[in-house]
This record gives sequence, C-alpha cells and structure tokens, in this order.
Amino acid sequence: MHGVALPKAREKGKGTATWPGRLKAIALANRLFLAIVILPTLVVALYEGLIASDQYESSADFVVRHAESGSSSGGFGQLLGFSFGSSATTSESYMVQEYLLSHDAVARLRSQNDLVGIFRREGTDWISRLWSNTPTPERLLKFYRHQVNMQQDDTSGIVHLTVRTFRPQDSYGVARSLLQMGEEQINLINQRTYNDQVANSQRELEEASRQLLAIQGKLTGYRRVNADIDPESTGKAQVNLVSALTANLVQAKARLQAMEGVVAHNSPQYIAMARQVQALESQVAGQSGKIAGPDHSVASRLSDYEQLVIQREQVAKTYTAAAAQFEQAKAEAKRKQLYLIRVVNPNLPVKSEFPKRGETILTVLISLFFAYAIGWLLWAGVKEHSL
Repeated sequence: MHGVALPKAREKGKGTATWPGRLKAIALANRLFLAIVILPTLVVALYEGLIASDQYESSADFVVRHAESGSSSGGFGQLLGFSFGSSATTSESYMVQEYLLSHDAVARLRSQNDLVGIFRREGTDWISRLWSNTPTPERLLKFYRHQVNMQQDDTSGIVHLTVRTFRPQDSYGVARSLLQMGEEQINLINQRTYNDQVANSQRELEEASRQLLAIQGKLTGYRRVNADIDPESTGKAQVNLVSALTANLVQAKARLQAMEGVVAHNSPQYIAMARQVQALESQVAGQSGKIAGPDHSVASRLSDYEQLVIQREQVAKTYTAAAAQFEQAKAEAKRKQLYLIRVVNPNLPVKSEFPKRGETILTVLISLFFAYAIGWLLWAGVKEHSL
C-alpha cells in the first residue's frame, strides 16, 4: 500500500502546480538570462515600438568634375562628357563634402533653414531629437553629422547624400539646400582659381598696355611738333625730289656745255641756260640741305622718329606676348573649372524607413545573447578549475 501512495503524492504535486508558479520557477532558474538578455531587449522593443519617432530620409547623388574632357573610366562619364576618376577631382570632391559637413555649413543651415527647429519638431521623442533648444555649435554639429551622411563611390566618384529628419519636407529642404551650398562652394573655388591664374597675366598685360599708350603719345606729340605725320615718307620724297633736280641740273649743264662753242656767251639763249643751271644748282643745294642739314633737317628728325618707332615696336611685341599669355591663362583657368553635377535630385520621402525597428531589436537581442553566452562560458570555466 505504501508503494502505491508515492505515485499519488507525485500526481498530487504535479496537479497542484499552476502556470504562474511554473513561470516563476522558470524565471528564477533563468533570472540572469532574463536580466541580461530578455529584459533589455524588451525595453528596446518597447521604445522602438511605442516611443521612437518616425524619421524620413531624402537622398541625392552628385559628382564634382573638371570641364575638360579626358580619359573616362566608365560609360557614365562618357554619357555626361566629363572625365571620371582623376585624383584632382576626387580631392576637390572631398573638399566639397568636408564643407557640407563643417561648422560653416551648419551655421548657414541654422540661420537660413532653422536647423535647430528641424531637429526639435513637436511630437518627436526626446531620445531621438536634439535635446537643447539652444545647443552649442559643437553639439549641433555632432547631431547634424549623425543625421546627414555622405558616401563617395571611389570608382565613379559619385557622392551619395542622405538627410534624415522627422518631417518629409524638412529632409527634402535640407538636401536641396546642401546641394545648392555645394554648387556655391564650387563656384567660389572656381573664382579663386581663376583669379590666381589670370591676375598675374592681367597685370602684365595692363603694364604693357600703359607702355604702348605712352610711346604712342610720344609719337603723336612728335608729329604735332614737327607737322609731319611720317618723317620716313617725307625723307623718301625729299630724296626723290633732290634726285630729280640733280638729273635736271646734269642735263642743263650738258646743254650749256654744248652751247659753249656754238653760241656766244652774251647771247640771250646762252644766258638763259646759264641762269637755269644756276637755279637748278641753288635748288639742289637747298633741298639737299633739308635732307641732311645741321638744323631741323629730315635726317635729324628721322633719327628721333625711328627711335620712337623702334620703342613702339618693342613695346608692341611685349603687348602682343602679354595678350597671348593672358588669353592662354584664361583658357587654362576655364579648362580647370569645376562643376557640381546633380546626378539624382533630392526626393520627397513618403514612407518612414527609420528607425529600423526590427533590425535594432534583433541586433540588441543577438548582441546580448552572445555577451551572456561568453560570460556564462567564462564563469563555467572558472568554476570548473576552482573544483
């Protein structure tokens, strides 16, 4: 009879155990696992499911390229007509990204787009939003860099921009403002590069232009003083005149000499010829004096004029070279100009994709589980070696 009573006692105890009692026993037996893994995961799940505010992401793609055409590393570069993959362009693309994630960009968005208000919209949970209504620039920059992200594809050079806020319009507006600020920064870089490369050539051209105007003024003054537009042509005309007079004189002398034995010296014909010879000799002497005389002759005027002409030619060559260098510098500066190309414009998000609640909860659960497992294995090992 006694052996029959034992089974009855076990059946009585099993039948009297309630579900809450069993759950309590299981909880007590696994209290560390519940405290380390399950409870934190439940807290995170409650926060993600009931409290965490929806966030909307707007994205855009852009690329920074030189205007010059070059070897392209992909069909997309050939499609746009710009060279892809050069180190210079990559570095300038990083410059734009650094600017868009800098204090300057945050300060501008804060004043123009009310960035603090965007990050503290009414109805957002206090953990996700910006905590302070008057944050320090450092704190705002840190929160801004958590919400705005840029990643560059090293192969194509395309930068993928993402902006996350608590309202779709806010994400869209900030993304548009960032692209505009990037374009303005590129224009500023272009202007500085253009000024640096062209300014020196422009100064040399202006100096050559001043010298050319000065020597041209001297030539004009010389012509006014001497009442002679082109002393060189005047000298040639004077020489031709003397040559013609000399030829006439030679002919007159020949005729006079031929009349020596035929016509009496007191005859009117002989006297007229003699007077003609004298007149021609006087004209030749006078005109020759104008060419090479000591005072205000064509030779002396021509010397001063030729010096001015030589100076003008030298200055003109300098001016021509400076003008060519200036045009080359402008062409080189234009060739090196940068452009920010919008590959994909910002989108207006409709559906909230953040926070990724399932991924977050699963990540927390797996992380805590492995942490618990590692801790349990270490504790078991220590306990085994202590026996």
